[in-house]
Amino acid sequence: MPYILVRGNLAAYGQRYPWRVLVSGLKAGDIEQLNRFASGGYCDDSTIVYMQHPCVILTALEVLGYTVVASSSTSVKQDYNEYMWTMRREFAEPDPATISPIKESEKAPLEKGEVYTTMEIPASLLMSSGTYAYVAVKASVHASDSSVFGLNGDEIKALVKRFSDYRKGVINGVLLKACPLDVVNALGQLGYRVVATTGEAEVIWTMQRDL
Repeated sequence: MPYILVRGNLAAYGQRYPWRVLVSGLKAGDIEQLNRFASGGYCDDSTIVYMQHPCVILTALEVLGYTVVASSSTSVKQDYNEYMWTMRREFAEPDPATISPIKESEKAPLEKGEVYTTMEIPASLLMSSGTYAYVAVKASVHASDSSVFGLNGDEIKALVKRFSDYRKGVINGVLLKACPLDVVNALGQLGYRVVATTGEAEVIWTMQRDL
């Protein structure tokens, strides 16, 4: 099955609510590769629950060869007109300096389109907050502030220095006093590109792996 579904809610995560991501359509080999994550078991025959942040699961699935091709939400908060942009990191500028470019030896398999479904996922990649490939931006196009989820500490420093006012009062994220387009463009300078946009609620990501 080349397509899978990933469901999660950024707004509900924090000390009062556990992380909860539902993934449908995974093969047995993929599930085995993700067994390092705490699981809440199956909610149906094809859907497994992971007690983890969506950005972490999306990044882990990226390592297994899946990429986001579409997203939607189960409901849209029309009263607030909030939207969420899912962004994927493709490259990184020298700042933050801790992000190193991909080595030529690592690029070769990617350029050939090779996908290794039995590859070992390093624990440092999945458990470290500094290696996410996906982040999420939540805001209203009519508002003057935006929330960003999934950035690591160095990326937050590189992002907030571009804005005069920010605070970390958002669960698992940072709040910037800036319109969403300014924030999305700033993240573009850090190497992120928009791959999906949806109304803010419980979000469903559709991911594809080339066979």
